[in-house]
Amino acid sequence: MRLSLEDIYSRAKLSPDNKGLIIDGYEVAVTYFRAGYGPEDYPTEKASECILMIEKSLSIKCPTIAYQLVGSKKVQQVLSVPGCLERYVTKEAAQEMRACFAGLYPLDESKEGIAAYEMALEKPDELVMKPQREGGGHNIYGQDILEALKKLSPKERNAYILMDLIRSPPLNNLMIREGKVIEGEVVSELGVYGIYLNDGQDEIVNYAGGHLLRTKAITTREGGVAAGFAVIDSPLLVDK
Repeated sequence: MRLSLEDIYSRAKLSPDNKGLIIDGYEVAVTYFRAGYGPEDYPTEKASECILMIEKSLSIKCPTIAYQLVGSKKVQQVLSVPGCLERYVTKEAAQEMRACFAGLYPLDESKEGIAAYEMALEKPDELVMKPQREGGGHNIYGQDILEALKKLSPKERNAYILMDLIRSPPLNNLMIREGKVIEGEVVSELGVYGIYLNDGQDEIVNYAGGHLLRTKAITTREGGVAAGFAVIDSPLLVDK
């Protein structure tokens, strides 16, 4: 059943017995979001109230509000602050995880945010300015960062973070897009899918569920496959 948020708002209700999400007389087992990740998905208050109703329901959410927030740029930046990860994992695990992080900086009105703002003015070509949005096409790079910062008030800068620009080593390869073969220098990004389920307290399922390798031309700054910036690729696994 594929419905808009406003359709769900008008047709769904919560069961008084178990908070099951009931639509047209059927209880919904899983709610999978293909939308709801950007402000354009909430044209009216009904859409927001729909999300709250789904979140309160017994339906398995993919993602939950909490899981979606964890993936947001601001939460990623906060988790990079020394001492934050240690609230959730051991000190040793936090050190291993932090060793893989790129530099992440706030752009708020804190002392750290002001320092990051000044750093962006000095070396914008070494940074990426990221809003709290998903998918390709929203990040700001290089000299464009300077133009964006000029237009934003200190309060408006809260909606962004800064990240060190990752410079992956390029390699020569072939890509196929729209039936055409494109040859040149490319870089790839590997994403690993995690499958996780809990009942609100205890972990029920937690394992890796596959991967996605996306490849793009070295001259392309964005990286979304669905947005048309990259192509789906396959990793070549080498046994050492």
